[in-house]
Amino acid sequence: RFHSDWLSMMYSRLKLARNLLSDDGVIFISIDDNEQANLKKICDEVFGSSNFVEQIIWEKKFSPQNDAKYFSENHDYITCYAKNITETEIKLLPRTEEMNARYKNYDDDPRGVWTSDNLLRKDMQKSGVYTITTPNGTQHNPPSGRSWRVSQTKFAEMVADNRIWFGEDGGNVPRIKRFLSEVQDGTKAISIWKNNEVGHNQEASQEIRKLFDGESYFDTPKPVRLLKKVLFLTTHENDLILDFFAGSSTTAHAVMQLNAEDGGNRQFIMVQIPEATDSKSEAH
Repeated sequence: RFHSDWLSMMYSRLKLARNLLSDDGVIFISIDDNEQANLKKICDEVFGSSNFVEQIIWEKKFSPQNDAKYFSENHDYITCYAKNITETEIKLLPRTEEMNARYKNYDDDPRGVWTSDNLLRKDMQKSGVYTITTPNGTQHNPPSGRSWRVSQTKFAEMVADNRIWFGEDGGNVPRIKRFLSEVQDGTKAISIWKNNEVGHNQEASQEIRKLFDGESYFDTPKPVRLLKKVLFLTTHENDLILDFFAGSSTTAHAVMQLNAEDGGNRQFIMVQIPEATDSKSEAH
């Protein structure tokens, strides 16, 4: 009974939200542990469990809360469902300079910089069990219970194409050369979002104070960087974004900022029920 009012309120909104979504649309719902399990059950019913995309963990605090009773709760969840998961696209994040710096060209390969990858599988396939003799004559066999990733025939083709690295002395355990020019133009977003990448509660409060002359009128604002990442991963330049728990309208702020950065023409609808205030008050 303690959850009934919240569930009833959310159910009707989620039903409406599903009807409003485009076929390739997604919904993101920020939630803490109090109702997370219940939200998942409602969304499974409204959107279908097959349309569950991900439950993202957002690190909302950057330090422990030492007055916590049991554990310092440093994260919230962002639950994501699709209208039709077969139509959904989650974009790649741009590759960072740090990622690209891992690629070198130790052998002056004309195909450019590369990094080496493990040639071993974690399990055993019969076709991958054979002895490899390196250029300096050293022999290597896969460890017990494991095998090479490719067959002996495929391995010979890769050696002929200079796609195997035996180390500078030509005797190391062989590794696969992965060329930067052949990898995806970006990286998959992971399900844990650290506060140094998308912001935290304190950053969100500071953003609000800058807008209201040092005052923080909202209890649980979200940082702009968090919403901007959501939008970057899932929206296109002419999409319409709806937030029916708009609060301080961080979503609108993020939409406008992303448009300014990539030249997009995204539009937004912010919905927020009015607060009960004295008509003569400053808040009103």
